[in-house]
Amino acid sequence: MDHIPKKEPRVSIFAVTLNSKCGEAAYPAPLMDGCSFLWRKEDNSSGIKQLLRNEWRGMDDSTWSDFEVKNTESVNLHEPLSTPWKHKFIAPGDGPEKEWESPDMTIFLSRVGFNGKKTEAIVYVLVFSYMDKVATSGDYFLFRVNKSGEYKPEGRVRYLESGGEASN
Repeated sequence: MDHIPKKEPRVSIFAVTLNSKCGEAAYPAPLMDGCSFLWRKEDNSSGIKQLLRNEWRGMDDSTWSDFEVKNTESVNLHEPLSTPWKHKFIAPGDGPEKEWESPDMTIFLSRVGFNGKKTEAIVYVLVFSYMDKVATSGDYFLFRVNKSGEYKPEGRVRYLESGGEASN
């Protein structure tokens, strides 16, 4: 998130990962033009791979291959998950709890794709914002292992954005 104008936002995290399917097969992922948000209906996996390779020079082909294969199916997420905000996992069919019936944003995550050496990773993060001046957005993130052995962000590609204030 680039800018959150609220000191303590309520963030819901969808407890099931996105997948790359369309129509009913994509359930429980949210849909855009009948397909999940990993790529628009007019795009495809190859087009997204090329977009990312253009932005992230040296991206390992195996990282995208692993991402693509893993994201054919959704998996359940669970705590613990560290975030800088108060958050709650929500699952399909959950009824709203009083405190959480109007979250400030909902985050959807893809599964993480790794290269063969586990030194590079890609994840897609979709954020539905319900706050003024905060865009709904979908971003691909590249992480690489640094000299200390920790994954650090190495790149971000904004794939979609709607509302809020434009940012990169």
